[in-house]
Amino acid sequence: MGIGHWVSAKMRTWNLIFVGFIFGISKDKEKNLRALNVTSSEVDNLKSIDEVSYIDFDPISSIPSKKPNVCNNCVCGIGRKTRIIGGNVTSVYEYPWIVSMFKENAFYCAGSLITRKHVLTAAHCLQGFDKRMIKLILADNDRTKVDKNAIIRRVKSVVIHENFNKYSKYNNDIAIIEMDRPVNVNGIVRTACLPKDKTVDYTGATATAIGWGQTGEYEPVSNKLRIVNLPILSKEECDQAGYHKHMITENMFCAGYLRGEFDACFGDSGGPLHVKNTFGYMEVIGIISWGRGCGRPKYPGVYTKITNYLEWVNDHLHEECMCSPSSQRY
Repeated sequence: MGIGHWVSAKMRTWNLIFVGFIFGISKDKEKNLRALNVTSSEVDNLKSIDEVSYIDFDPISSIPSKKPNVCNNCVCGIGRKTRIIGGNVTSVYEYPWIVSMFKENAFYCAGSLITRKHVLTAAHCLQGFDKRMIKLILADNDRTKVDKNAIIRRVKSVVIHENFNKYSKYNNDIAIIEMDRPVNVNGIVRTACLPKDKTVDYTGATATAIGWGQTGEYEPVSNKLRIVNLPILSKEECDQAGYHKHMITENMFCAGYLRGEFDACFGDSGGPLHVKNTFGYMEVIGIISWGRGCGRPKYPGVYTKITNYLEWVNDHLHEECMCSPSSQRY
């Protein structure tokens, strides 16, 4: 994250990577695979990784849509201003909804707290994994040690989008985790705001991605939470990128620079892409999903388009209320 690059995994056809996935390859393929405890055969056959244990998820698709249940005692999208070290390192106190995800105590993905019990993340961070092996940590800035204020939760249940298939273009790359216990969202932790209007076009806006992912295509993951600002590209600009057009669906959008350089990276997957509202609070409009390489020219990052899933998200919160944005300007 920062001046970042997503790691490139050499599959049979495309060098696509889904940035929070459990493997990555750089220049020295075998060296990097050994560092990640992954073999070449596992990379070439993704199914062999996922067949170890399957996570329970609810593929419900017929729940009728309803209006969001709004909390009256909390606000979303506002953190403390604590930017440090030259601008590309930030903290969980500035983005207090960020959640780090660990599988068997190894960091691998991120998510966004959207209610006191629910975390929004990428479907590919969950499909094929045993929920009992996943740990969620909030309010913990340094990935290498657990802060005294850190909040640790386990997974109670998972809903993966019923039309998600990691072997088919990563369309519908969205999922919701219900934690085993709620958290206090009026202290050091707050929830993220989601857009209210699904018709808004964010093209041209400057968006902010955060995460603990790799700081370069051939670099290690970051110990500190990092930030990178990226322009949201139009559909036409995204179509002009190096991806085949059929790979970018209506449920995705691109953000970044066609010249390359700045990008999200391996380990950032599932984390939020924000824009700042006119009132100054942050709205999560995208989920870090996939890309080719990291910060490579012609290959901007690809994000799940949250405005296409607002009703889906609300339908799977089990009546849990969502904090509303403050009317006060920040």
